[in-house]
Parts: sequence; C-alpha cells; structure tokens
Amino acid sequence: YLGGKSVSTLITIPMKNLSECKTRLADSLGIKARADLARLLYVRTLEFISPLAFKNGFDVAVVTRSPEAVSIAKAFEIQIISEPISGTLSDAVKLASQWACANGYERLCVIPADLVAPNKQEMIKFLKSKAIVTICPSVDQGTNALMLSPPNAIDFHYGSRSALAHFNAAMIAGLKPVLMPLESLSFDLDHSDSLSRAYSVVPEIRKVCK
Repeated sequence: YLGGKSVSTLITIPMKNLSECKTRLADSLGIKARADLARLLYVRTLEFISPLAFKNGFDVAVVTRSPEAVSIAKAFEIQIISEPISGTLSDAVKLASQWACANGYERLCVIPADLVAPNKQEMIKFLKSKAIVTICPSVDQGTNALMLSPPNAIDFHYGSRSALAHFNAAMIAGLKPVLMPLESLSFDLDHSDSLSRAYSVVPEIRKVCK
C-alpha cells in the first residue's frame, strides 16, 4: 500500500472507440493506423497499470462504450464502467467519479489510455500524493493524470489547457491543488510532432503506424 495506510483507490482509464481515437494525427496517419496505434497504447497502458495496481492494493476500471475496449479490459480482468452512447471525456470521468463514490472508494486516479512510456516510479510517486487534488500536466498543459480525494472533489474540465482549468476549479473550491509534473506521464501522443519521439522511445509504435 505504497508504504502507508491503506486507502481505497480506484484507477480509471477512459477509452473511446478505436475509430474515434487520435483524430489530431489525421494529417500524418490514416484511419487504420490511428486505430492500431490507439489499440497498442491502450494495451500497453493496461499492461503497465494492472500489475502495479494489484501489487499496491488498488482497483482499476476502464470507462468506455467501445466493445473492443471492453473485450481487451476483460482479458486483464479489469472492471468495466459502461459509458452511455455519447459524451465528452469530462462526462466519462464524471461517470467514473460517481461510480467510485457509489462503490465506497476514497480516491480516484484518472490516467489516459495513450501514455507512450509511463515510468513505474513516477506513477507510484503520483499515487503517493496526499493532496486532495493532484494534477500531472501534459506537455501542452492538458491533464495527463488527475487524482482526487474524494473522487468528486471538483468538477471535470477536460479539453484545451485542462490542467489549468482543474487547478483553478480546485482553488475556487477552497482546496490546495498540487501540480506534479512527471516526465514520463506528461508524454502522450496527441500531435504529429510527437511521432518521431514516440518512434524512438517505443519502436513498436513505428510498426503499427506504417
């Protein structure tokens, strides 16, 4: 339990339909390559988070409306939070927050399904945070990891510069948010100029993007 008192924590991973993923890479990759890339990163994320969570006594749930994402998660014996037919990322995370509260979890950690090369030590450092709101910003100031205690501590504001929006929401609520920039967690693959770096870090990515 990360060297401290056991806290009931749910790690949730939102996942869209594969055909809807990585649209910002459309100028570099075709539809099939984007779907294959999204699948690869999603599987790698589950391979990374599942043993880490199990070892430290955390639970994991994927929030999705994608049948393929459900099938993959079930192969990892990961819980499924069924998402309605349509909705934004903020809607999906709000649903996970409500589910976490309803099931008695004290903390909610949200990580994306497309981290390129997350580092275990950095992930554990993030999970060790005792702040009510902890935010790991992405390179472009999105939110690449978010942890709330309780799971509904703030409203969700995913989108452009969402790290700042989440920080401000916590401040307005009278909380003391912590910004925790972590290099491996800040690297996602949302823009074409990130592809060459991703190819060098994870050669398998180049193969699926051909």
